[in-house]
Amino acid sequence: MKRSHLLLTVLTAIFATACASQSATTETSNPPAHAAKSSPDKAAPIKDTAKKEAPVEGVIVGKPAAGSKFAKLKIGMTSAQVTKLIGQPTKQWTHPTGKAAIPFYFGADRWALQYSYKSEGVLTFNAGGDQVLTRVEVNKAE
Repeated sequence: MKRSHLLLTVLTAIFATACASQSATTETSNPPAHAAKSSPDKAAPIKDTAKKEAPVEGVIVGKPAAGSKFAKLKIGMTSAQVTKLIGQPTKQWTHPTGKAAIPFYFGADRWALQYSYKSEGVLTFNAGGDQVLTRVEVNKAE
């Protein structure tokens, strides 16, 4: 009985590794030798291989006054871009978000970084990775 279980386990492992190691081949990966070559005047278009990032979702609370520091900002800017554009904040702090308590969650939105600008308001960035601007809160009383 023990030998049959051992044999079944070994055969299952062999079958699983054999299925996983097979590679799929396609016709387009290796063109046939008799395929017509394109002429130099009809060059194929160049593909854009640059990494395209997904648009960042964010919110702007209030309406920044025309000509103010916050009017220059756009959701998705990094904290380095923001400080270069409008200067250093009056205060800054970090705090955990609700996702920080999720076990084995390592996303960029576990912590939030906030910048406060006197007579302007508060900016919120995600604190992981590039620290991207996700919220602009206009508050002149700040």
